[in-house]
This record gives sequence, structure tokens and C-alpha cells, in this order.
Amino acid sequence: MVSHKGKFLISNSTLKEKKFTEAVVFIIEHNQDGAFGLVVNQPEEKEFSSLMPELIQKTETHRIFSGGPVRPEVLFILYSSARHRYLGEEIIPDVFLGTTVDLLEILAVGNIPHHIYHGYAGWSPGQLDAEIEARTWILMPAQKEMIFHNHPEIVWREALFFNGGIYAYFARNIKDPFLN
Repeated sequence: MVSHKGKFLISNSTLKEKKFTEAVVFIIEHNQDGAFGLVVNQPEEKEFSSLMPELIQKTETHRIFSGGPVRPEVLFILYSSARHRYLGEEIIPDVFLGTTVDLLEILAVGNIPHHIYHGYAGWSPGQLDAEIEARTWILMPAQKEMIFHNHPEIVWREALFFNGGIYAYFARNIKDPFLN
């Protein structure tokens, strides 16, 4: 099998599941046991302090992202800090995944690019490959700049545009790039 770890999945806009409408999923792990990723472009209205009130004195305002529909009570952090690489796992160059309270405390007071996610997207063995074959997703190499984009609401179209060719045309001109 070919692993898609470190890639983006760009959703087909006709997906029936609302959670994945115009979603860009960063694949954290993909192997024979299944796949796990975080939706990087769905910020929520709630703030970090509502999920972790014990850190409220230490934190500035942080948006929370919906990482996906599976286990929304679990928090994940994507961050960019080689200095703190020991607190996470590097998924692509200079993008790390962490989950510890120690990391949250460091991020709360530092000026380190990061996003906090609750929940994740998950696939059983073979499921993601079948969805890709069915053209539910477009694959592309993940981009650090899109993960930490200041305007995540435009990341879906930006990712399509980045793919170039017909996808770039569709990203700018029609809603569903799969209608051709």
C-alpha cells in the first residue's frame, strides 16, 4: 500500500457528510490499520478557554478547530517550532503534532504558529484508499502555509488552485471541480 501521510485530502464538494463539505484534511497517519487526519480549515466559534479553563489565566484568545467528527473530546495541536520538536512528532518539515498540556502551556505564552483541534477524521483499513479511488478526495502534498493560514475559510479553494490545471480553473469559477 502507498501511505498518504503528510498529504492533504481536498474534499469533493458533493460529499454528503456536512463535516467534510469543502474540507482540507491533513493526513497524520496512513497505514494498513487505517488512517487518521485533522481537518485544517474548519475553525469554530468557541475558544480554547472553554475547553481548558484551568489554563485560562495563561492563554490569550485561541480559536479551536474541528479536527473531524471522531472523538471530539480529544485535543490535538499542530505547531511549527523546531525548538519544541521534542514535544511532538514531525509530520512534514516544520509541522509537528502534539497532545500534551506542557505543549499547550508553552504555546499559550509564546509566539509560535499553532492550531488547536478537537476531534479527528478517521478511516478503517482500506477505507481511505477506496474513497480516493471513488474520487471523493483530491490528493496533494501538504503545505505548512495552508495549515496555519490566517483565513482558513479560503483554504479549500486555495488548495485546489495550488494543484493547477483544471482544478485551478474550477477553484476560481465553479463550486464543484468534479462536475466536468
